[in-house]
Order: sequence, then structure tokens, then C-alpha cells
Amino acid sequence: MTTTTRTGLPASYMRRHGEHTMTVHTPAGFDPHAFAAFAASEEVLGLDVETSAIDDKSARQFAPGFTVRLVQFAGPAEAWVLDPTDPAQHAAICATLADPARRFVTHTNYDPLAVWAVFGIAIGQRVIDTHLISKLIDPDERAGHGLKELTARHLDNGLRDAEAALHARMRATAPTGHRAGNAWLTWGWNHLPTDDEAYLVYAGLDAIYARRLLPALLAHCRAFTHLVRMEQWLAARATAITIRGLQLDRPYTTRLLAEIQGEHAAANARITAALGFPGASPRFAAWLDTQLTTAHITDLPRTPTGRLQITADALTALTEHHSAALPASVAELITARLVMAGTSNLIANLKSFLKAADPAGRVHPQINTLRAKTARMSITGPALQTLKKHDPRLRRCFAADPGHVLISCDFSQVEVRVAAALSDDPTLKQVIASGTDIHDATAALMYGPGFTSAQRTLSKRCTFGTLYGGGAGALAEQTGVTTDVARQVIARWRTTYPAVIAYTAQLATAKTVVTPSGRHISADPARGYANGNYMVQSTARDLLLAAVYTFATRHPQAKLWLFVHDEVIIQAPAGDAERLRTALQEAMTTTFRGVPILADAEILGTHWGHLPEATTAPTVHLATADQRAA
Repeated sequence: MTTTTRTGLPASYMRRHGEHTMTVHTPAGFDPHAFAAFAASEEVLGLDVETSAIDDKSARQFAPGFTVRLVQFAGPAEAWVLDPTDPAQHAAICATLADPARRFVTHTNYDPLAVWAVFGIAIGQRVIDTHLISKLIDPDERAGHGLKELTARHLDNGLRDAEAALHARMRATAPTGHRAGNAWLTWGWNHLPTDDEAYLVYAGLDAIYARRLLPALLAHCRAFTHLVRMEQWLAARATAITIRGLQLDRPYTTRLLAEIQGEHAAANARITAALGFPGASPRFAAWLDTQLTTAHITDLPRTPTGRLQITADALTALTEHHSAALPASVAELITARLVMAGTSNLIANLKSFLKAADPAGRVHPQINTLRAKTARMSITGPALQTLKKHDPRLRRCFAADPGHVLISCDFSQVEVRVAAALSDDPTLKQVIASGTDIHDATAALMYGPGFTSAQRTLSKRCTFGTLYGGGAGALAEQTGVTTDVARQVIARWRTTYPAVIAYTAQLATAKTVVTPSGRHISADPARGYANGNYMVQSTARDLLLAAVYTFATRHPQAKLWLFVHDEVIIQAPAGDAERLRTALQEAMTTTFRGVPILADAEILGTHWGHLPEATTAPTVHLATADQRAA
């Protein structure tokens, strides 16, 4: 059913699915008084935006040219689709979004980020994210947490039908040259007319279904409503991090990229000059196989097709275990191939930093606060959690804002401490209470006070492997010992900490892991051994959330800068750094069931990564964006 305006343009469309009737008001039928009455009648509005297409490897919503084409507000049965290019509708959009008493329902933080980028209005603390609630109900990524999947599962197929109609329309109208692959989709988001019926209906129903989905999901959260509130708080803080962005030291990053590319090219040139083909060629594996056979080096790892493996790990192990038997010329080219492997990853990261930066030189990482089943976080665009401490060159690319420094605080062996508390293992608790290094103490209990460095490494690996359900095969692969030796090490560990073993064995039979915070994690019937991992990692993550909440609410002048696994990084005024460092460390230092949870905070300085003095890049004056997120 369609109603029209005096000019003949559609004023609204009606759709019915099952017993539910929904009305979508179009921009052509905008009536400011009717819209104001609708908005006033709804305590919580569904919110959705239609935007231009984005490149996930770029600055996304903060890239030049990004636009919001339509904005939709909705109740359970009615949506208003507004055109921000119309002055009256633009004013209505801004007034509704900026109202501090207004609450919104969205699916993911895409819409709050777009609202900030285009309208400059921060709504993060006033948004309820149905995607987050879905992840709390079932944290398994395979469960399907997209809006279309969820609404089809909990409501009806109306939104899926609208999406199918929109995609069909985009395919049909995309001009020649924009139909291959997904080019029609990009063209559609950028160019499909905003008065197209399929586009408007889809836009309106997106907001309606997000609003309808909220109560359906909340009905499944009665046992852990407190987690809903805490996770929404954390998600809003993560969105604020994305909005503010991280300052990229572009001169340093550009210079480092050129240096690394030079190293990569030089290593490749050495291989090409010696062998007649580049180092990345598949022929390198065949050449190396012949050389190793001549040197009587056999039993090396191979691919399923029988080709010699030339991964960085395989080549490193080869040089470590067979250095004496390798001819010097072969060793030199293996080293060159390793340089190529190492520099390839660095080059890819540096390029991703530069591409992700907005015109002001700020990178806006996407933080997924409930990425894993255990609720551990992930970062993409770029993947900053993969940047290692032991090679600070990549971390050095990111800097605090002028007048500020970065402060880092990391839990100390938190998962072992959590395991001790959960299992109530008296020996492990005694080791922790003694204040000695946990892995030193474990090695001493297993091998005696004269344990070797290799035995300490084995005991440490065994500790984490046991907590995470790993067996002898995994331990042997990680440490290079035989499977028989790995079994013996595991047997020693089980004898040393029997209560931990009993606790994880008990957990292995559970169909659902319920953490001390009330988080529910469905077990995988084929991987009951992983339940211990779920319990320990999830509990450690909740301790981190509690600490961050305590600190952030007490010290609003410090800005959360990034999360990296068990590490929190804040940005603080330089003159207040020591006080805030102490406060952060105190917030993250606590006890859990009588077991001390320790943390160590340090002032990193103006940059995330600290290089040795001899290689530290000259100080540069960094540009800042006039961006602040509530």
C-alpha cells in the first residue's frame, strides 16, 4: 500500500509480514509536526543510516567523500526516512540526535560513527546495540549475529525480503561496467536514487526491525542484565576511541616504510642474482630441497603435496638446528628469504596504517569488544593488537596528542592467577602468595631447584597448554621436544597441581560455562576440554572490564586510548601522568577469591613504541583533528 503527496510523490509505503503491519514515511512526505509528535511518543527510537559505500581498509566513515544519504528513526511499527540534504529534514535529524534525553537502538556501532563523522553529534552513551546483546546471548561467532539473521530468527523474514528487493534493484539499475562481482553493490550504495521505493522501504525497515528486535533479545538476558549494561558502557567507550582516533606519526611511518622496502628489495635482489628468479618464486622451495638433500638434511616439514615448507618458522628452525651442515652460500640465501618474510609483514602493516589515516593523520581503529567466545576484544582497520612489544618499530608509528603522554598497564600472569582462584588449588595459590615468579616456582616443583632454562620454558608452556586444553602433541610442536617427553612434562604438571586438573575435568562435562560474572558460554560437545579456557579467559577479561570501569569513572580527564589483550593504554596530560599512572595501576590491582591480581603501569611517553636511543626518529610536530567524543 502506498500513499502519495500533492505532487504525486509517494508519502509512505506500507508492508505487512505475518500479523505485523509497518509504515515507512518517505522524505517526500515529511511533515515536521507529524514527525515531532512521532518522536515524542517513542521512548527509544530505532536508528539506522544509509551511507555511501566504504572501503574497510581506508579511514571508513572518516574518509574524504563519506556521506550519509538517508537517516531513519523508527518505532516498532513506523519509520521516518529523512533526507539530510533538505534543510528542514536536516534540522529535524540534528535536533533528534542531539537531544540528551533521547535513546536509540542500533545494530553495531556503524551508525553512531556515521552520525559523528557527518553531523558531529556523539550518541555513543545513548545507544543500545542489539549486536552486542546478541553476542551476550550466544557468543559463538557461528551463531549468526547479523541483523537480517537475527530478525529472521526472532521476528520474521520481512527485512530479508526488503534486502533481496533492494539488491535486485541495484543489479537491475547498475550501468554497464558496474555489474561484475560486487561492483553493482558499491554503485548502488553510492548512486541508487534516494527516492527509489526499494531503497526507502529497506532503509525504513532496517530501523523498525532494529527497534523490534530489542525486546525480543532482552527477554533472553534476564540472568545477566548487569552484563548488558556493562558491555554497552564499554562499547560506547570503544566507539569514543574510534571517533577520537590515534595520531599517526606520518613522517616516521613513511620513512620506516621506505627503509623496510629497501631491505626487502635488497634481500630479493640477492636471491635473484644468485638463482635467476625472485625469492617469492615457488622455485625457491624446489631449489632449497635439492640443496638440503645434497647436504644430507632430511625429515623436514612438507606441505600436503610434498613440497618443502619454506615458512618463516620452518626456515628459522632449519638454520637453528642444521647450521653446521648448511653450506655458507645456502645459509646466506635462506637468511635473505627470512628477511623477505619478515619485511613483508612490516610493509603490509605500514601501508595499512597510512591507508587507514584520515586527512588529519588520525587512524580510527574498529574495536570489537565482544569478538571471541570468551569476550576478548579484537581490533581491525588496522589490526593493532597484532603489533608485538618485542619489535617496537610498528607501535612507534602511533603517538599521543600534543601535551599528552601514553600510559600502559598490564595484568601480571592474570590467567594463571584466575585459574588458581577458580580451582582453589592449594599449591598454586601458595606459589602465588609467595611472590616468586610463577613459572620459576612451577619449574622448581616439577624438576627441583636446579631446573634449567629449557625446563622452565617447558613448564611455562605446559601451564598455559593445560589451562587451554592442549595435549602432548601441541606441547611438543611448541617446544620442539618429542611427544614422549611432552607427555612426561604434562604428567609432572598434573601431579604438581591436581586441583586445577580436577577443576578443568569437571568443567569439560558442562553444556554451558557460566562464569563468576554470569556470562554464559555454550560448550562445543566435541571440545569439552576447551571449557577451562573459556572460563579462565572470560573471567580475566571481566576483571579487566571492572578495572577499566573503576578507573574511567573516577578519572574522566584521562582518555582510554586502546585495549591490547590484557593491557590498557590511556592518554593523559603530561603534567598529570604520574598521578594517573598510579591511579590506573591501583584500579587494576585487586583480588579475586582471595588470590592477588597484580598489574604494572608505566609511562610510555609521547609514542606507543619506544625505540633504542640510537634509532629513535627525530621529534616531529604532529597535526591533530579537532575531534572530541562524549
